[in-house]
Amino acid sequence: MFRLYLNSLIFLSCLLIIPNCYALTVEEIFANFQSAYKKSENFSATFEETTLYKDRKTVTYGRFVFSKPNLLRKEYISKNDNKKITKTIVIDGLYAWSHVPLLNQVNKMQWNDPSRRELLPGAGASLEDISKNYTMKLVPDEDVNPKGIYLIQLLPKRLIPGENENLVVDTSNKEVIEIWLKKSDWLPVQFGYINEFDDGSRRSVVFKMTNIERDKNLPTNIFKFEIPKNAEVIDLSN
Repeated sequence: MFRLYLNSLIFLSCLLIIPNCYALTVEEIFANFQSAYKKSENFSATFEETTLYKDRKTVTYGRFVFSKPNLLRKEYISKNDNKKITKTIVIDGLYAWSHVPLLNQVNKMQWNDPSRRELLPGAGASLEDISKNYTMKLVPDEDVNPKGIYLIQLLPKRLIPGENENLVVDTSNKEVIEIWLKKSDWLPVQFGYINEFDDGSRRSVVFKMTNIERDKNLPTNIFKFEIPKNAEVIDLSN
């Protein structure tokens, strides 16, 4: 009982004095992530994606494979039948493809910067741009910290005209990216995206990964999108 009480006091102290609670700084933690990322050629996982918007909540499930620098295959599956694919997204390095079998419709969009290396393609935050374009903040999370998982928030910076084009923290910005990193291998286990809109509404997305595998031998055509027969193709590149 005394040990439990002591642990509770320690955690409470961490909430009050965050910088002194971690053996590593947020910069060191992110540097470890970058190092692990560079050593990994690809990784795959199953996922659960939860979206909250106003009073609505949606949960989708699926699996994905990501290969550096910018290749992705993401398949959404039916909750009741994991063999039934409800949507497929493929990024082949040049184009992003999206297919919904129910509509037999394909959306095609040009991938603007083939050299761009993101946390995950489509995540919106480039690995190289993090320190330049975002301020990093280490946030306590009592559910995962005891499991050796760190939560980092990325707060966007913005360009101030007339001030030597310096990037500063945008305190009015209502966009936050969250990354949960596992200390055992310094790779992400979860992403979060939070947007607050001018009308006061809020949209948050949590992308939780399980069954994570690194550096698998992947089929050579896994990132090649084949247009289904008789599908309507909508080109959104222009």
